[in-house]
Amino acid sequence: MNIKKMTTDRQIHACFDVMVQLRPHLRRDTFVASVRRQEKNGYQIVAALEAGRVCGVAGYRVFECLSRGRNLYVDDLVTDVVLRSRGIGQAMLHWLAAEALRQRCRHLSLDSGVQRFGAHRFYLREGMCILAHHFVRELVPEEMAADRAAAQTVKRKRAVKTTR
Repeated sequence: MNIKKMTTDRQIHACFDVMVQLRPHLRRDTFVASVRRQEKNGYQIVAALEAGRVCGVAGYRVFECLSRGRNLYVDDLVTDVVLRSRGIGQAMLHWLAAEALRQRCRHLSLDSGVQRFGAHRFYLREGMCILAHHFVRELVPEEMAADRAAAQTVKRKRAVKTTR
């Protein structure tokens, strides 16, 4: 097995059939463009290849933050469902850890859906620990407009108080 950075449109497109197993909302016709947009923020995609076949895919980025310092964050990590439990995910996770060290990162981190119990067992077995809960609030355009209006009201009230 060979783990390789996927850099050309053709290579990235070859990752779609495995990536969509983790991210079913993705569309084949927009996948490469989506990866290219994310690359502007440091996203990279790697694949585990056997005999030229994509067996696993990982998407990651390196960044620095106050809570953890320099960090390699794994956005996506998936092994083809018919090839699981053959060491592909483990090899990819080891490659990602080595890449984190090459990039002078202090941490390798990822989020995993709460329903993915098998993945959690795998990550724990590979020496990862559960450090935090990840909270998300989906924003819809109406809420964003309401938030802007509320912010403007607060600014107006502050302006009135300071001019009195």
